Amino acid sequence: MDMPKPPYHDLEFSQEQVFWPRDTTAQRLVYLMPLPRPTEFLAFGVLSPDETCFVGRGRVNTNLGPFIERMIRDRAEVRLYECPPLPREFIEQYISNPPWEGHEVENPTGTPVRGFAPRTVPDYVGGTTGPLWPEGVEAGRCTLLIPLEDPKAFLALGVAPESGTVFFARKGLLEVSLGELISQAVREQSRVELHARPALPRDVLDRYLQLPATYNP
Repeated sequence: MDMPKPPYHDLEFSQEQVFWPRDTTAQRLVYLMPLPRPTEFLAFGVLSPDETCFVGRGRVNTNLGPFIERMIRDRAEVRLYECPPLPREFIEQYISNPPWEGHEVENPTGTPVRGFAPRTVPDYVGGTTGPLWPEGVEAGRCTLLIPLEDPKAFLALGVAPESGTVFFARKGLLEVSLGELISQAVREQSRVELHARPALPRDVLDRYLQLPATYNP
């Protein structure tokens, strides 16, 4: 049986609307995921155990941080997945066929990377760690956000896309530090993207991700 379509919110225009039903005490969960266009993200608002009550879409650099803050105020738990624990056919309605006319995107490609950030990757602590980007790297800055095995956590890599050089790596918790990291990256004139699988060589990823033993590239 088809799942009924929940309300859809374009987060670029407003985040002041009511997202959650008022007459429930069920646990509120928000599943974030990357999209084929890495400057955008998709969000599913779910009442435990499996009732999807809204879908949202927005831009990573301007909407993701404020959206997480709003969900925290709404007492929701925020998680990041390369593909959330919802029926695949339901998710694909919003990946390959966005619910508005005249908007085309490509289907996802590649195999997602989901691993652990090693202890050598420092935690992001906003306001105390200094600049993310070193001096002398002015053009082509791109901050890649990557889901980890723990859906409450993220990995951020500062990459020069032309060379593939990684200039910084940070890890953190979504609800604690992701919004502040995005804001700092934008202030430092970096593009911010969310990827299931970043376009980096395996030997580069191996420095920052400890992949599960069952992973086969």
